[in-house]
Amino acid sequence: MAAFLRELVLGGDGLIGRELCQQLLSAGHHVTSLDIKTGDDLRVIGNTPYLESDRVWFLAWDTGGAKYHSAADKQHEIYTNNCQLSVRVFDALATTRKPFLFVSSQLAGQPSAYGLTKLMAEYWAQQLGGRVARLWNTYGWESPDKKSHVVTDLVLSGLQTDSVKMMTTGKERRRFIYKSDSVRLLKQFFDSDLKSIDIAGERWISILELATEVAKQLNRPLTSGDLIGEEVILDPVNTISSVKPNVSLEMGVKYVINEALDYLAGFKHGTNLLKK
Repeated sequence: MAAFLRELVLGGDGLIGRELCQQLLSAGHHVTSLDIKTGDDLRVIGNTPYLESDRVWFLAWDTGGAKYHSAADKQHEIYTNNCQLSVRVFDALATTRKPFLFVSSQLAGQPSAYGLTKLMAEYWAQQLGGRVARLWNTYGWESPDKKSHVVTDLVLSGLQTDSVKMMTTGKERRRFIYKSDSVRLLKQFFDSDLKSIDIAGERWISILELATEVAKQLNRPLTSGDLIGEEVILDPVNTISSVKPNVSLEMGVKYVINEALDYLAGFKHGTNLLKK
């Protein structure tokens, strides 16, 4: 890999995108981030940013936790947004012929708008010669909203109420991997000769086990819900087996708690009012 690259990150203000931008900048690269959260709608942006880059990271997607992408009233919106996004971005990549990596999901191919559009985009990316990385349950602190994931939601419930509250019974399982480990593997993948990879935590962890760890660290009781949570038990296949995660679940939960405390302190002092 060259010592200096002009990196274009599509979706650079998301959970994974922010971590990726930080790691790329720390490595000495020039980084351009385009994200709808910062006013850059990739469904309408032309070819110029692609032409001015050396390689492209395609992370942008209409996504969120299970509470969002499984919602019946969100399916049409997700289909529309991700199909429009794919048409514009893949057309730009086909025209400019820049090397690119598409970030997909363990849920690719599942019968939902999110899963089916991810699978479509995987095939599209491969047809154009791009790389495809499937991710399992990358987590870290996120500003809470309708799209935030379970770790953030559990931590905030414990900090803002008298207990850590699960929406489900907690039996459903995930392969959690902290954002810095996920991005480290993405970077290693893009610098390799591989065309596809699966990135996941080392073992399946139930939401109950996760919530128990959150409750333990916050010194709060745990309250279970009545809903039956969804799970898709597909084991990763194309992994870099020699690379082990640096961040354990215990450490990752601690990091999320610390960032959540900073976030809530910002509300107290009025600095996070625009993030509601």
